[in-house]
Amino acid sequence: MCGIAGIVQFDDRPTPMGRVEAMRRHLRHRGPDGDGVSQHDRCALAHTRLSIIDLLSGSQPMHLPGLPNADGEPPPKHSSAGPLHLVFNGEIYNHRDLRQKLERRGHTFASDHSDTEVLLLGYRQWGDQLPKHLHGMFAFAIWDEQARTLLLARDRVGKKPLYFQQQGKTFAFASLVATLLAGDTAEPTIDPLAMLTFLRFGYPFAQSMIAGIEELPPAHCMTVDAKGRRQLDRYWRPPPVSRTSTALGAVDALEEVIDEAVRSRLEADVPLGCFLSGGIDSSIIAALGQRCLQQRGDGPLKTFSVAMPAIGYDESSHARTVAEHLGTEHTVLQAKADDAMADLERLMAVAGEPTADSSILPTHWLCRVTREHVKAALSGDGGDELFGGYDRYRALRLLATHRPWLRALPTSLLHTTNAKSRRTALRRLIEAGRAGASPATQYQQMVHLFTEAQIRELGMVGVSELASAGTPAVPDWTNEGDAVHAAMRWDLTHYLPFEVLRKVDRASMAVALEVRCPLLDTQVCDLAGHLPPRVLMPGGQPKGLLRQLARWYLPASIVGRRKQGFAVPIGNWFRTHLRDALADRLTAGDLSRLGVSETEARRYFDEHLAERADHTHRLFALLQLALWRRWLDAEKI
Repeated sequence: MCGIAGIVQFDDRPTPMGRVEAMRRHLRHRGPDGDGVSQHDRCALAHTRLSIIDLLSGSQPMHLPGLPNADGEPPPKHSSAGPLHLVFNGEIYNHRDLRQKLERRGHTFASDHSDTEVLLLGYRQWGDQLPKHLHGMFAFAIWDEQARTLLLARDRVGKKPLYFQQQGKTFAFASLVATLLAGDTAEPTIDPLAMLTFLRFGYPFAQSMIAGIEELPPAHCMTVDAKGRRQLDRYWRPPPVSRTSTALGAVDALEEVIDEAVRSRLEADVPLGCFLSGGIDSSIIAALGQRCLQQRGDGPLKTFSVAMPAIGYDESSHARTVAEHLGTEHTVLQAKADDAMADLERLMAVAGEPTADSSILPTHWLCRVTREHVKAALSGDGGDELFGGYDRYRALRLLATHRPWLRALPTSLLHTTNAKSRRTALRRLIEAGRAGASPATQYQQMVHLFTEAQIRELGMVGVSELASAGTPAVPDWTNEGDAVHAAMRWDLTHYLPFEVLRKVDRASMAVALEVRCPLLDTQVCDLAGHLPPRVLMPGGQPKGLLRQLARWYLPASIVGRRKQGFAVPIGNWFRTHLRDALADRLTAGDLSRLGVSETEARRYFDEHLAERADHTHRLFALLQLALWRRWLDAEKI
């Protein structure tokens, strides 16, 4: 796990090595075990390394000399014979199988088990078709010196980030938005459409909030040719859902692919552990991981969880139940609000972009305590999106049948400031029913951060106009058949990579911890994506198929639990521990410099403080925007 960056100059000007060095320094937190910079004609590459596999011979940038001229058979169609140079972030879980295939084709390896070297020789063999052969989490760049082309590639679901920016004849890429800004003398400007997306959902999509910076989409590769022209190609799509599949044999098939995914992710040359929340997803991963280690004669598996200071948010007792049942070596961290603001400021400096998801805090704290014991950890990310774990999927199903009478129910008696109450859930269901007949419109109502009217009231020039113009946020799903399946696909291709996985990468790599996600293995994604919702959620039960598998390994009290979510009671902290700090940051002028009305921000704060409304998520989003503006100003001093 690492940080990568680079610049290609597509004219006769020298490569800006000062900016490359600044990017390398910014990435140091992602790779404290080593770093390197190399220059090859018009291309310069930078890398910082967190050593997990092949500790001795995996240094980067990694290079492969060109092949000597020889008579005989021409090279394969997509291959390259020139010198190659690579920077790579991630892990390739099928690297041993690929090594054998490449050796059978005559390639010779210098290392014993470097997955980085597999990428170089794989590119030599398959060229830009290489990503199709890979199973893992990855973001990499290969400079083909002979062809003078750059290949960027990202894994299928977006576990590892990769941003790029083209300014005239200069093309730059990096693991983080903040890295691209490091050493760049240009004044950053804000992209109004990305800001609108952030205010609607709490995160931008592939378009960064800094104009001109984009994220390479998951399951895509990009070739930049010798003239700086870009070609974007998609190499994988979720499989089409089957209309004939039944539950027969589904649990056995699911166990097989998840077990194989866990086993492949237990390969490491350093200590490794597992997050354990006490929910279904992480508990299944821990169970299979513990079993695998016992079969190998290793173990026990080290597991980690966070204890929250509020009962409604604390799952640590359930995690402890699972740990005792499985026999893992368990560690619990007590979460506190004391350092929350300082941690948010540090995470902003790491990422260079805001997130409205306050669970980045407990995720960061969990990663920090885990990093004191291990360098890599398994997680249960992806279970909700693949197996139907979110309440909004059930809500869509209810609205498809009961919308006419649900939308007629009054909401005046459902006022509450408890975000986890049944009243809140019922009010949201009614409001979604009133939003319109389209499932996509109902879905947007369920997940929105600010409404279109609230966005206009915030007053940002450009953003308010876009909101007034009625720019659609979610495309219509009318022709996609099953609304639940359409929502799950949207979450898999938008919410998961642009919110969940971004958060995990930033929170974990800020402390140089590698996080591996077995449920997002290619074979698991293909199986879950192929099964219809009626098999994934039998009887409408969230993650019903996954729960059937869980019964084989976990106590009944864990299998039957409702989803709780990984969150801190930050809404309460905004009224107590963090009240003054929040008020200061909302009214210090940072929001005004973004064009956001501080009067509106203060109104949200006052209503929340007086418990007239629950503005937890909106206040956190505004706090993030204020921290971001302040960081941007400090970055360019």
